[in-house]
Formats: sequence, C-alpha cells, structure tokens
Amino acid sequence: MRGLITLCLAGASAAGTADAAPWVREEGGWYARALGARDSLNGVEGWRADFYGEYGLTSKTTLTLKNEAVIYPDAPAFDQDHWRLTARRTLGSYKGWTAGAELGALHGATLNGSSGSGVFICEGTGFEARLGGGWSGYYRAQALYIFADAAHLTQGDRCSRTRIEAGYGQDLTDRLFIGQQLWFEEGEVTGRSVKTETQLGVHFGRIDVSLGYREEIGGAFNENAVLIAIVARR
Repeated sequence: MRGLITLCLAGASAAGTADAAPWVREEGGWYARALGARDSLNGVEGWRADFYGEYGLTSKTTLTLKNEAVIYPDAPAFDQDHWRLTARRTLGSYKGWTAGAELGALHGATLNGSSGSGVFICEGTGFEARLGGGWSGYYRAQALYIFADAAHLTQGDRCSRTRIEAGYGQDLTDRLFIGQQLWFEEGEVTGRSVKTETQLGVHFGRIDVSLGYREEIGGAFNENAVLIAIVARR
C-alpha cells in the first residue's frame, strides 16, 4: 500500500493514469510524469513523448501543465504537438469521495477521430472545462481509487467535442500496482474515439515506474501503443 493511498488523496494516481482526476495537491506539493510510447496508427509506426506536471498552489487549487508530441517518420501528416495549462479546484469531499472542477487553455495539434474521410486533426488555441468526482480508500486491505469526469473542449473553428474519462488504480502488493483508464470522445466533425489503457507498475519510494498498453477500440481508426511511464512526487 506504500505510496498509492497518499498519492490518491493528494490528487493523482498510479503512474501514467488519471491526470484529469478531481484530486488536488497539498500546498507546495508537486507531481511529475514522463511517458514514452511506441505508437502504431493505421499501420504507421511512430514515437510519442508525454510530459505532465502538477503543483499545489493552495490547499484547494492545483496548477497542471501537459505537453505531448507524436512523430510518425513515414507519415508526417499525422505528427502532433500540443500544450495544456489548467487550474483544478476541489469542490468538496465527504467520506473518501471528492468532487473537483478544472478550467484551462490548450494549444497545438491533436488527433481526434474520423471526419468521414480519414483521421481528423484539430489545430489552434482552445479551452477546456471539466467536472469530475472520485473515491479513494481501501479494498481488501489494499489502497484503491476510482474516478470519472466529463469535459468539453473547443479548439480552432470546428473542433468542439465532449470527452468522458473513467478509471481506477489499486495496489496489488506493497510494491506492485495496476491502473486502467477509458476515454470516450465525440464531436460533430471529429467523430467518435474510444481508447483504453492498462498499466502495471512498481513503487520505488517516491518514484513509480510502469509499463502499459493503450488501444483505440472505437473503430474510427486503428491505433495502439506500448508505453513506459516514470512518476516522481513530493
């Protein structure tokens, strides 16, 4: 149980998952994640780098920053690079349950499903608003969290879309943990995207290392990835 329950109550989760969950950091606390992945998109191989961080501005407000870039050497039209900066605030907590809201700006290019004639990439500057809730506690003497949230994103001229995320994480032993997450996204132009991700990792004190697999199951396009994530926190 070492590490995971403290991490859940502070507003994060097992390495590489739940970076949109409702929890916040304690004032002055921080969380940093670096993720690398080997991606396959419609049979084209590429590389993904994802950097995400949180900082506890106050006991109820946390700043988050994310940068993600994907490069497909044989299909540069699929390349993506985007930034997101948000503020997350706790709305209330009760018996392990927590509600939160998040608002921020995003900029860059993201792949967002099918437009009917192939993959569709949203570009430009936009905004994101999110509401979510979650529970953290113990199940069968092991630390456990669950969460779900809903977000609306607006980017560029035609890229308004709704995203729903849900997931859980649990310590399997004092050292091993598992995390799983589901993303559902749909827009009038961008179509539908459904992704799942599973990670299995190891706690090393304040550092977590995990391996995972992500897959698009919505049918808009064929995408999967094998990934490694490293998390540090204070």
